[in-house]
Amino acid sequence: MKKLLQSLFMFLLIASTAIAQNRTISGTVTSSEDRQPLPGVSVKIKGSNAGVSTDSKGTFKITVSSGQNVLVFTFIGYNTVTRQITGSNDINVSMSPDATLLNEVVISNNYITKRKGAETGSVSLVDGDKVASRPSGNMLHNLQGQVPGVVVAAGSGRPGAAPQIFIRGQGSINSSLAPLYVVDGQPVDPSDFAQLNPEDMDSFNVLKDASATAIYGSRGANGVILVTTKRGIKSGTDINYQAYYGYEQINNQKFKMMNTQQRLDYEVAIGRRAANDPAIPELLKSDFNQVDEVFQKPQTQSHSLSIRTGNEKTQAFFSGEYAQQNGIYFDSKWERYGARVTVDHKAKSWLKLGISLYAGNTNERQPNETRNSTANTGMMAYLLLPYENVRDAEGNFKQRLQYGGYSGAYNNLWVRANDYQHTDYQNLKLLGNTYIEADVTKDIKFRSSYGANYTSYYGGGYNAPLIAAADNGNANRYYSSWMDGIQRNTLNYNHTFGDHSIAAVIGSEYNFHNDIVFSATAKNTSSPLLLEFGSFQTPSATSGSLNKYRMFSALANVNYGYKDKYYVDLSIRRDGSSKFGRNNRWGTFWSAGLGWNIKKEEFLENVSWLSLAKIRGSIGTTGNDGIGYYPSYDLFGSTTYNGAAGLTPTQAGNPDLSWEIKRKFNVGLDAAFFKNRLTFTADFYNDVTYDMVLNVPVSYLTGYSSIYQNMGRMYNRGIELGLGAQIVKSKDITLNFNTNFTYNKNRVTELYGFRDELLGTGTGVYTAVGYMYGQLKYNRFSHIDGQTGNEVYLDKNGNQTTNFDGGDAVVLDGKGFYAPYNGAASVDFSYKGFGVFMQWNYVVGKYTINNTRAWMEWNNASWSNYNRVADLYDRMWKKPGDNDAKYGKYGTGTNFDDRYIENASYLRLRDLTVYYNFNKSLLSKTKFLNKARVYARANNLVTITKYSGYDPEYFNNLELGIYPVSQKFTFGVDVTF
Repeated sequence: MKKLLQSLFMFLLIASTAIAQNRTISGTVTSSEDRQPLPGVSVKIKGSNAGVSTDSKGTFKITVSSGQNVLVFTFIGYNTVTRQITGSNDINVSMSPDATLLNEVVISNNYITKRKGAETGSVSLVDGDKVASRPSGNMLHNLQGQVPGVVVAAGSGRPGAAPQIFIRGQGSINSSLAPLYVVDGQPVDPSDFAQLNPEDMDSFNVLKDASATAIYGSRGANGVILVTTKRGIKSGTDINYQAYYGYEQINNQKFKMMNTQQRLDYEVAIGRRAANDPAIPELLKSDFNQVDEVFQKPQTQSHSLSIRTGNEKTQAFFSGEYAQQNGIYFDSKWERYGARVTVDHKAKSWLKLGISLYAGNTNERQPNETRNSTANTGMMAYLLLPYENVRDAEGNFKQRLQYGGYSGAYNNLWVRANDYQHTDYQNLKLLGNTYIEADVTKDIKFRSSYGANYTSYYGGGYNAPLIAAADNGNANRYYSSWMDGIQRNTLNYNHTFGDHSIAAVIGSEYNFHNDIVFSATAKNTSSPLLLEFGSFQTPSATSGSLNKYRMFSALANVNYGYKDKYYVDLSIRRDGSSKFGRNNRWGTFWSAGLGWNIKKEEFLENVSWLSLAKIRGSIGTTGNDGIGYYPSYDLFGSTTYNGAAGLTPTQAGNPDLSWEIKRKFNVGLDAAFFKNRLTFTADFYNDVTYDMVLNVPVSYLTGYSSIYQNMGRMYNRGIELGLGAQIVKSKDITLNFNTNFTYNKNRVTELYGFRDELLGTGTGVYTAVGYMYGQLKYNRFSHIDGQTGNEVYLDKNGNQTTNFDGGDAVVLDGKGFYAPYNGAASVDFSYKGFGVFMQWNYVVGKYTINNTRAWMEWNNASWSNYNRVADLYDRMWKKPGDNDAKYGKYGTGTNFDDRYIENASYLRLRDLTVYYNFNKSLLSKTKFLNKARVYARANNLVTITKYSGYDPEYFNNLELGIYPVSQKFTFGVDVTF
């Protein structure tokens, strides 16, 4: 018994000694820049493999033994921190960013992952938060002003409408100008971004030059925008809720229309009304601002909830969203709801697999947007006569209008409000991908992935018998579905030995596309109460189409670095596409890039004020396959002959039709100063497009008027500048400034070979050798003849004439609808959590034909039925001697001339945000809040421009009754638990 007690005593003594030798150290790791917690920081015991990672709140706990007295904290992009373990069990660490560790930040183009410092191409990174935080039905609008060389222009202000985006100019005439959009490796259409939750987006990479885009081969000519969505985290759980409420209103109201007094004076002057008309006194009692009647101030809202969680083995991300954004046009409605789930799982030490799936749905009621129509809601707001009351005594919309060009017509506002006419669409989106990744060896990794993008688009319109009496009501239905798929296999090699580093990939890729479209119209409803298509008894018309294409690719890319100082990047891709002629179905695209980190050289290495200095350059080729699905095929269309159905040739095939090629050259400089407080980037590029796919005229003896051939050449040449500065950086105050500038020069240098001018390119557009694409060519207006009131023009030789002849049109030097200059500037100031952010965008040198203004100024019998601009009566010619008349005499024609070409350059306050970030120490007292932010935001608050139309941002050669971009005012909250 005595020996047993002695043994038990010795065991307890040894155990208590061992326990006394182990300690648990805990603490929090934060960023020195904003004092925010840093999740995922590696915390290791020096001299040991034991370690942990900080959780989502930046906290850690680690057990150390006797003799282990140093902790090492490492995090990509930050200086490594070592801390001595003393008597306290609490260690809090602040980590600071280090420009020399910029090389460790990795970027991916979906094929290969490289260190940022090893990149030889022109790549711009935009944080997803900068895109997600602004209210927009299509998040692509929020890229505006974020990246030099990227132009984002609204094609319509309708909720959900996609913008037009150009990277480094316009590189084609007939083929697509849009960049390639890729979400998590899956190519998508710009309209798809209206179906996706912006809060799910983690980052946007914009690839511009050959070194960055050649790996995308035949689809990289116009640049590539890579979007990476959020995924799970390796420790802890983050729950985030974001919401905003607000409203919109019409922006940039520059049209000044006649009030009732001016209108009646005008009617008397042109003989439409007698001066002693007894109706005048009563009409003068009514003077309505029809813009306020027609345009609405709709509400907008968004709610997004996400969960990020995981551990070292499995990470997951879940999100759900509801968004509503009604438009400023009456009866313009839009809503979206969707959900995303992403899971990454490490099944074995050498095997990883994952899946991501998004499902979303949008519902939209579209207003009458027919631009060349007085029934267009936006046009009605200005063309309604000022004494026309669109409402009855009870304040409801009247059934019929009474005056002017709308006399006796149904009130479109009443029609839409009572659902006698509507156009509704529903869009279902499924976007997903799955992958499996295996470590073949320490340095070699195999990855196989499959992605799919499915859309089902259904909708149609309805006109009640009251509106379409001749048809006893009519309706149309539209259905389309399309599926894009991509299957990719890659083998990656990453190895570092001594002063050398190699990152390489070889792979194959298969892309396919299928789409089906069907539409039908019918009339003669069984009952005016039935809106379903099946209730209409008489079919009117049907149409449909089926499109398919396939592409197979083989690719390779290698990036070699020596001493983190010199880099070489080579890539090649070979694409085979069903779009092109059987004799030229395959195309090869390549790039070569060089990088030199001058800061690593001995003569600069110890220059303390210089943080980074790197020169890079690249050259290579990419292709453009955005030319439709069957440009090289013989095509036939349906016809009837003697009552029998048959086929007729509609397109001559060209088996030699090949890829449209763009050769890209780029040289750039990246620099940072004063511990990365000041950053600067500059790029010069020269992109030459050749073998353009043009519709070339041929002899009518062939049975055709034209055939697609590879002809033509143009270039885009320019500079891009970017500057960022942390002007003030202290504990309580920060002041950051960022700006970018782009200049692009475009010229067409070759067309058909036998002809230097392209015919039929749009109203006022002149496409010819030696001129920029988008050049305007118009007749020139001189003055109003003071004696006759006739419009006087200049002929092609500069002589005055009253004869308007389209043959007298001349090229208007320097005037085109593509702006050569654009840029942005932003300021972000904060003091103890309170902050103000503003971003200004500008465009210089853009010209647009203001067709809307022409509709409101034309002074003749047809157009005098509608309201006219306010100064028409005062400034029109009335009698001989009116030498300063601005407008011709009543009855003049409706000719287009350079009076209507306006400078659409503008400066716009794109974003003004006032915000407050709650103090972390205050939030910690709640025990559940990790981050909280509230804000008030105004978008498009100020627009400075000489343009008198709806919106200078609108992109096209002419503007007529567009759906204008609106001002938005929102109040939001962003909290993380």
